[in-house]
Amino acid sequence: MLIALTAAALIAGLAGAWSPCGFSMVDTLAPHGYAGRMRVTVVACAAFAAGAMAGGAATFGGLALLGDALGAGGGAAVALAVAALLAAAAGDAGGRRIVPQIRRQVPESWRRMLPLPLAAALYGVLLGLGFTTFVLSFAVYALAAACVALGEPVVGLAVGLAFALGRIVPVVVLAPLQEVERGALLAASMGENPVVLRAIRATGAITLLAAALVLGLQGAATAADRLTTSGTDPSAGPSALAWQLPGGGPGVILRAGAAEPQQLPGADAALGRTTVVWREGAELVLAAQDTLAVTGRIAAPGAEEPALSDRWLVWRAREGGLDLLWSVDLRALAKPARLLRAFHAPARIGRPSLSGERVVFHAALPSSSWIEEIFLPTAARHVRRRARTGELLLNPSLYDGRLLYVSSSAQRQELLIGSRRSRLRRDDRRVFAMHPTVRRDPGHEPGRGRHGAGYPGKRPPRLPTRAPKAVDITLWSTALGAGHAYVSRMHRAGGTTSSEILRFRRP
Repeated sequence: MLIALTAAALIAGLAGAWSPCGFSMVDTLAPHGYAGRMRVTVVACAAFAAGAMAGGAATFGGLALLGDALGAGGGAAVALAVAALLAAAAGDAGGRRIVPQIRRQVPESWRRMLPLPLAAALYGVLLGLGFTTFVLSFAVYALAAACVALGEPVVGLAVGLAFALGRIVPVVVLAPLQEVERGALLAASMGENPVVLRAIRATGAITLLAAALVLGLQGAATAADRLTTSGTDPSAGPSALAWQLPGGGPGVILRAGAAEPQQLPGADAALGRTTVVWREGAELVLAAQDTLAVTGRIAAPGAEEPALSDRWLVWRAREGGLDLLWSVDLRALAKPARLLRAFHAPARIGRPSLSGERVVFHAALPSSSWIEEIFLPTAARHVRRRARTGELLLNPSLYDGRLLYVSSSAQRQELLIGSRRSRLRRDDRRVFAMHPTVRRDPGHEPGRGRHGAGYPGKRPPRLPTRAPKAVDITLWSTALGAGHAYVSRMHRAGGTTSSEILRFRRP
């Protein structure tokens, strides 16, 4: 996706060189023009390039930040981005007249009143911004829409820099060549031969189609479907799924190829590769997934939400004011359970998840939360994600080196996935997003509007999406498998609570 979008942005920037502003830049920076000599041309070209990069990053990076602030990235937003890319591809492929057209040129007086390098830098900013001068391709509008819809600042920054590069190359290549006849003829042919611009727009249409295809496939891959309308705490194995029925009911297991899930003898089911564990009273029961034949029982007073792998069994338990995390080596059942972590109230430990010999869980204090990983053979601990201010990290799942978790803040709730080793949150990818759990007020008194005193231009920032009235919807526990990611979503309305499990194809 990123490659396709940056390629489209580069072509859109190249098309911009055929504008009156593009031709003016070549003539302005040429040694025989306002530069006067080649050394000034070289410095002015460098300043023009820096300004264009700043302008491109500001426009498209800023639009992506706007989309991120609005909670973009959902299925509807991605569908709108795909539609914009397809419409722009059709317009550019057919050589249609650009509508709406911005008939504004760079201020001519700057090159007379300012030192040329400074004027060149300012000209570069205006051309890099994209919407302050003539628009020569529908791709500019489509890429702007895509950046807002995706809401990924890294994508916006890459698109902006690629667009700026497309605007820079023709100018900085042709301007120094205006001293020789071939360079002058090449610049003249640009304005006299519209076939070249049509070819560039047609090439851009191909890149827009590719971006729309990639984005559409990605959107389909991350579209949610309901695994069940009555379940929580999913657990994924290679050939089965398990979850807990709401309201303190039993667990169920759904084997590959089965039409309906099978009820288990106990609650809090979790899957390993070929085994399943559930809770019966003060015991955790191990059994074969295919037959449910019991293979072992482990005393675990107060146990909740176990996690299972081929070698390890881990569970959370509460004793008085303590939250405890215990582990048992299934290859050495004669050894007593080992205490991994203990937290005093009000600190809490979240539901654990096992992958191989590593367990992950969230820990929450009143003022902070983080995702912790423990390597069970040595009990070595690592913090894999730490919450930002005002954010809560919840219920991680681990599989094949990938970490899935829920982030909840006053702006939105998100299901995120990334490498377990990465500590850079910007590398995590959004699988799903929705409104926050908090229900803010309108921000003003009835019959009044929000005042803008103290804000730039007296325009207060846009407020986060408001949660539905009288309804609480919360993203909660997660599971991660080879091909899918799962998250439970709880609904509370009118004094009743229900829970469903959403399934997504893994990005």
